[in-house]
Amino acid sequence: MKSNTLLALVLAACQGGPPAKPLDPKDPRSVAEHAAYNTRTQKSYETRFKAKLTPPQGDPLEYVGQCVWAAPGVLYIHYTASGGDEKNIVRVGNQVWVYHSLVGWVTADEAGMPGAGRGVQNPDEVLAVVAKHSGAAKLREPRLVDMTFSGEDIEKIMKEQSQSGAFEWKQSSAAVELQSDPDDRLKKFVCQAVLKPTDPAVKGVVKYAAEVEAVGYNGAASLKFLDEKKQEIKLSEAIRKAVESHLKEKK
Repeated sequence: MKSNTLLALVLAACQGGPPAKPLDPKDPRSVAEHAAYNTRTQKSYETRFKAKLTPPQGDPLEYVGQCVWAAPGVLYIHYTASGGDEKNIVRVGNQVWVYHSLVGWVTADEAGMPGAGRGVQNPDEVLAVVAKHSGAAKLREPRLVDMTFSGEDIEKIMKEQSQSGAFEWKQSSAAVELQSDPDDRLKKFVCQAVLKPTDPAVKGVVKYAAEVEAVGYNGAASLKFLDEKKQEIKLSEAIRKAVESHLKEKK
């Protein structure tokens, strides 16, 4: 069996199968379903992402980054947060590593970042939420649909940008737009959310904005990480073995 065919079957199983019907460009559900499925079944793809969390008082927290979905379950991420804080992350299945300039690669738990490689940092998770809400999509114009998220689905998009228990998700809402490219794959995902803090001392709401844009398909196999001296950061032996083992399982 060819690898691309196997890839499609593996991801189809994870997603509950491909869209039931051929693409109907006038049906918003069809547009959303095909964009999510067609992207998730690519051999690989690259995205840029950015997010901004704005509290009612104080300075906003911003993230700008890029990622490579190199294969099913293998994700490479780099981002820079407010203050110049840079993070390099590798996710292999449910295993996640974060690079620390002093000690090298450590697990996400060791780094105190259990949500690393999740939410907007992980385009596959974003597309899974999109697929879940495809039935509520509304067509704004060709290849562009609008959706609304609420509750735990907003939390899934935010992940590492949100501290556990910080928001009342059921009292929060998000407006989402999804744009597909001429090949009916992801072109851009935009989310604008209004979040209700759980802390009664926080007066007002927190605003969250996120964007994920596809910048390439079936080209990159990994992401080159650089340290503060612009020298390449090599993956640890544990990460290399995890990637090799994961890919063998998918064959």
